[in-house]
Parts: sequence; C-alpha cells; structure tokens
Amino acid sequence: MIKLLARSLVIGLLIGSLVGFVDYVGSVHGASKYDPPISEEEGRQLRELPIAKAEAVLAGRRRMLTRKQWIVESVGYSYFWKDVAKSSIVPFFGVFIGCMVIGALQLRREGT
Repeated sequence: MIKLLARSLVIGLLIGSLVGFVDYVGSVHGASKYDPPISEEEGRQLRELPIAKAEAVLAGRRRMLTRKQWIVESVGYSYFWKDVAKSSIVPFFGVFIGCMVIGALQLRREGT
C-alpha cells in the first residue's frame, strides 16, 4: 500500500504540474509589454490621470507579445511559477486520487 501511495504521489506531481503549466500558459491571451518599462515616478503620474488619457499615453509604448515571447520573458519571475503552482493543485489531486482508486481496485482484484 505504501508503494501505491508513493507511485500515486509521484505520478500526481508530474502529471499535475504538467497540466497546470499547460493550463496556465494556455490561459494567456494578448500579453503585452511596455517598451521602455514604466518607472515608479511615471506610474504615480499615470495613476493620477483619467483612464482614457493614461491609455493614450501608454498606447505608443505598448508592444504585443506572442505566447512564446511571453513565456521566455516570464520564466525568470516568481509570479509565473506561483501561478503555475496554483494551476497545478486541482490536477494534482485529481490524478493522485485517480491513481489511488485504480491501484486499490487492482490490489483488490489481485488479492481475490
């Protein structure tokens, strides 16, 4: 039974993490970047402007990214991996419980 638990845990971690990564990356649409980046002082000034004016100011600096470009630029930041981990929780438990149920059924069948 401990062997089943360990195998289920490993399979759940691997497949759950993979599904979480694919889910998170697949959920990103229309990623953008500001070139050059917005400084703190500029950010404070933009917050004081009405939204329409702030968008007009930033429109010239906005650069749309493909999904591949976004992944390459985001992998180095902790927010990316935190969101991947959050997206992996439900798939991990689903795969883990599925493996435990199927393994228990196989053990029961082999025992009789």
